[in-house]
Amino acid sequence: MAATKKKRTAGSADRIARAWTRLRRRPEVRALARLTRRDANPAWLVGGAVRDAALGLPIPEIDAAVGRDAEGLAASLERAGFGTAVFLSRDRPGPRVFRVAGRRTLDLAEIEGGSIERDLLRRDFTANAIAVALEDGRILDPLGGLSDLSRRRLRCVDPRNLLEDPLRALRAARFLATHELSPDAPTLAAARRAAPGLRRVARERIVVELSRLLEARRAAPALEWAARAGVLPAALGLELSEAEAARAARSLRPLDAPAFRRLPPESRRRLRLARLAGALGLPPEDTRRWLSGSRIARREAEEVARLQTLARSAGQLLVGVGVHGRRDAVAWLLEAGEAANDALRLASLSRRAGTRRGVTRLKRLARIPLRSVAVKGGDVIRWLSLPPGPRVGELLGQLRLEAALGAVRSRREARDWLAVQVRPRP
Repeated sequence: MAATKKKRTAGSADRIARAWTRLRRRPEVRALARLTRRDANPAWLVGGAVRDAALGLPIPEIDAAVGRDAEGLAASLERAGFGTAVFLSRDRPGPRVFRVAGRRTLDLAEIEGGSIERDLLRRDFTANAIAVALEDGRILDPLGGLSDLSRRRLRCVDPRNLLEDPLRALRAARFLATHELSPDAPTLAAARRAAPGLRRVARERIVVELSRLLEARRAAPALEWAARAGVLPAALGLELSEAEAARAARSLRPLDAPAFRRLPPESRRRLRLARLAGALGLPPEDTRRWLSGSRIARREAEEVARLQTLARSAGQLLVGVGVHGRRDAVAWLLEAGEAANDALRLASLSRRAGTRRGVTRLKRLARIPLRSVAVKGGDVIRWLSLPPGPRVGELLGQLRLEAALGAVRSRREARDWLAVQVRPRP
């Protein structure tokens, strides 16, 4: 067993060494190495870049810890054309952090405590407390982070570090979702102690972590852990009992199925938010207010609430039952537009047998391209001598439905059909 553990740890170190060799070829990293070497300013690759390298994952952005003057280094890299220097740590505890935002992101943080060893002791988890010297690739792992990564274990460096920044308790859940790192029992206990402080963390920071969690291929186990840790209510910006939080988290289990894992991350996120809202008994309008109040973008809040509305109406359609059933189904597909597939996925989770049958029929109908006729608002105004206004939009919507049903097949037929609609009735 010990030999196997040692072999796995060595494998992680080898992956880091290979990644360091690749990263040092990047122009922005070469420039940073030159600047820090010139000024005798020690620099280390740290955090997510090293962790993901050890796991054999892609490294989209680089975190570096420098001995001093992160601001000056960021400004020099900006002048060299590697991106725009941005001060990141204005509203968060810890060292000064600057981002060089260019084609590839590079974050520069000043070492805390006077040495890289002390700096690592102030980090959240051992998986993030591994450093690689930028100059020669030497690996520093004082807390056994490589061993923990080889076992897929998430272990906090010190419970007090989670109290210092309670967002780290939510981040533990996020790592369970995005990296399949399982928090150990002491980390769960530390997260429970830190959970009340999450209410004081800026919502914008919480939303970043929550969004990453909800975009993961599997999110239910992480949310269930967050419920046990007591951080889920604050993460969602809601007052929930422990039982309500646990029930809401469990409701996401069906969305971890293989069919949902293949969806784009933004679809997974919106479906999970809509599913959570449904599990909490929130109607679409309340969902919109909840998400907007939680600092989630207004457009996102609107789209999630719309998914709820479309899923509910899809479940109520008598699809395929007579002419009216087909007409209602086609009208639903036209209204849903690009959101149709996600709305049907959400509706398919209903336990009502009638709803599921209707959704199945709608899915089959959605695979058939709807017919259309190229008519615009300007055509309606010109053909019917109407002023611009809501009436034009209403007529266009009705015309789209008739075309989709096959009753109108050309512009000529469209013009004739429109003329009938505005003709005075005897």
